[in-house]
Amino acid sequence: MIRYISLVIIALFVWNNQYAQSVIPVKRTEVAPVVDGFLDDTIWKQVVPYQDFISYTPEFGKKCEFSTTAMITSDATGFYVAFDCRDPEPGKLKATISARDQIKKEDWVCINLDPYFDQQSLVTLYVNPFGIQEDGRSGSNHEDTGADYVFYSKGVITETGYTVEIFVPFKSLRYQKTEPVTMGFIFERRIQRLSQQSCWPALKAESGMNFLTQTQGFSFTDIRHYTLVELLPAFTYSRIKEQREGALLLTQNQPLVSFTGKLGITSQLTLDMTINPDFSQIESDAGQIQENQRYALYYPEKRPFFQEGKENFDIAGISEYGFLQHAFHTRQIINPLVGLKLTGKISQRDRIALLYSLDEPDKQTDTTRIFNNYLIGRYRHTFTGDTYLGTILTDKEGVNNFNRMAGIDGRYRFDRSTTLEWNLLGSSTKAKPDTTALNDWMGTLILKKNTDRLSASIELFHVGTDFNPESGYLRRAGINKIGLNYNYSYYPKKGFFNKIGPSFFGIINKDIPSGLTELDFGFGVSAAGPRSTQIMAYINPCNEVYRGQRLNTHCFLVFGGTQILKSLRFETEYRFGLLTRYVENPYTGFGNTGTFSFNYQPLEKFQSDLILTYSDFYQLTGGAQEFSYLILRSRNTYQINSKLFIRGIVEYNSFEKNVSTDFLISFTYIPGTVVHLGYGSLYDRSEWNGQTYQPGTDWLEMKRGFFFKASYLWRN
Repeated sequence: MIRYISLVIIALFVWNNQYAQSVIPVKRTEVAPVVDGFLDDTIWKQVVPYQDFISYTPEFGKKCEFSTTAMITSDATGFYVAFDCRDPEPGKLKATISARDQIKKEDWVCINLDPYFDQQSLVTLYVNPFGIQEDGRSGSNHEDTGADYVFYSKGVITETGYTVEIFVPFKSLRYQKTEPVTMGFIFERRIQRLSQQSCWPALKAESGMNFLTQTQGFSFTDIRHYTLVELLPAFTYSRIKEQREGALLLTQNQPLVSFTGKLGITSQLTLDMTINPDFSQIESDAGQIQENQRYALYYPEKRPFFQEGKENFDIAGISEYGFLQHAFHTRQIINPLVGLKLTGKISQRDRIALLYSLDEPDKQTDTTRIFNNYLIGRYRHTFTGDTYLGTILTDKEGVNNFNRMAGIDGRYRFDRSTTLEWNLLGSSTKAKPDTTALNDWMGTLILKKNTDRLSASIELFHVGTDFNPESGYLRRAGINKIGLNYNYSYYPKKGFFNKIGPSFFGIINKDIPSGLTELDFGFGVSAAGPRSTQIMAYINPCNEVYRGQRLNTHCFLVFGGTQILKSLRFETEYRFGLLTRYVENPYTGFGNTGTFSFNYQPLEKFQSDLILTYSDFYQLTGGAQEFSYLILRSRNTYQINSKLFIRGIVEYNSFEKNVSTDFLISFTYIPGTVVHLGYGSLYDRSEWNGQTYQPGTDWLEMKRGFFFKASYLWRN
């Protein structure tokens, strides 16, 4: 039987047909346009304008509300793109002069770029009307905004709208070294106050919002190919004082010189190296509710070395609310001392990613040091379109212990709207030298259907009790799951909302250790309107199994957000209902969980974010409150110019009864060439009584830190 199933799978991949993609030659320019935002260069009068921008959200197939034109040209060093975005009321444009990667909720234009033209991943380059940048890299599942690319842009707001010019050096990209070089493009525009996003070429209704398979090919001739060499020396200095016996004492006084390099082995394959790397973050992680949590808290990756190319280690069959979120999660590497990374393509259809890191997660003493060695390998073979087969290996080797995981995964596209994703993984874990290794497996099968109106999926999932990917992020082991998700969209011709749709999800889980069954159903409605307004509400009858008990967790959920004014945006996630108290003898109570955020931008150069995160728990009988947990975070940024900003963060935690402050001055010339200067403190209501710290009435500074970083990116 296994033999016949294997033959069927192989036949499906072999017979899969790629949808043909046409290619347009790019007109070369002998005189490079000046990237100043003004479209007065001669070349922009000579190239072909692309003007038929068609919407894909909130509604498919409508002509862009305001006239939009994109143009492209190139020389030997890179390509240039110009946008002419008309707007009858330019005073209503939503745009700020801010730091990089802060503009996704504003008006913007975007270049969606497939450098290999192989339908596997996209580089996304966003620019707002002032020329401020945001960038990322996306695969089939999500967009990773942590990636940074060196490109140049300027924007100008005019009486008729705004214009943008962008220059992307070829040395910033990885591409197939052919003649000509072909890359896939989708030009995109967002009109914030209308909640409309449109693009050229138009997306096909039957393919939904799958950008990967719908790019327009452009060919470039006589590219000057480079052997890429990048050197990034950095210097950091940190000084930390902490409370010890009634006084702030110096606990860390550490200068650090680090070195990172990048070598382009070919135009498609890159080797990254780092020695004694600086992996400090210039902004601390936002506080999260830590009381009564069933699963380990998740923290996103912010460290540059790990951010670039992170999507290469993603596997198929990962769903947004699934138990496995990452087969490899770089935040599991705590304090790397050395890193090597090889990523790219070794042939037209074959892509690899290899990573090695020596990690010192917890320095014990100067003479007792514990190290972990991480080796991660990933290989993918593309058949046609975005159909592929892949394999992954993760190996964590410690002192007399190890954790290893290996498996295969793939995606098969039946037609423009239907895909099948799957994975099959096995792990082996030995925690102590005198114990036997624990071996187990997991597997996922997801059938997806996505069009302009319909988004639906069916998922089958199994994870064994002893399956343990220590290098990844698994919320829960020992469970079987079958899930169904269904969303449909209607487009009303009249009224405030321009998109309304019913939603349903149904999940049946079987807890393997107890043999008990869980049910999780959701019935809801979603709506979208102008001013980036989105509302979703669900009734969620459900239960869960914890420590061998089945406990009801029925609840009501609401998600929403809107741009109340041009200067003020509000977003919320709120849940009310039954809750499980995750203790040794669990029981059911009820309570509230929610996040409420406000973004206020009274000036083009200043913005303030206020985020309130709250959770509480009440006993079901009698209604006595067991805890309430409030985190209030205020983040205030003044952008002096496009490269220099000042930021202050104050965070209050009612449960821990502390206040933290974080102040930063930051200068970024281009990604890699930066100077950061930071200062922070932690306060709580404590006092020293001569022997120990006890609750007090005044705020006592428990920790103080100073941070400096300077780095310079050199490229050949």
